[in-house]
Amino acid sequence: MKVIFTNGEEHIIPTQALDDLIRENKIVAFLRSDGWTVIGRDPIRQCMLPEINTGDRWSDSTISRTEH
Repeated sequence: MKVIFTNGEEHIIPTQALDDLIRENKIVAFLRSDGWTVIGRDPIRQCMLPEINTGDRWSDSTISRTEH
């Protein structure tokens, strides 16, 4: 798969490396069959987005404050 790195260099990478490169902010665009996709401008599939850790739904401190 053809990609453009943040330094402007264009390279071919294994397809399975794409998600990691996007998460690590190492590329600015990649080539799809219908043309270039620019990170941050064009829609990309969900698994390509950075993982968001929102924590536990209920924290221990919340539970312990309500139990008296």
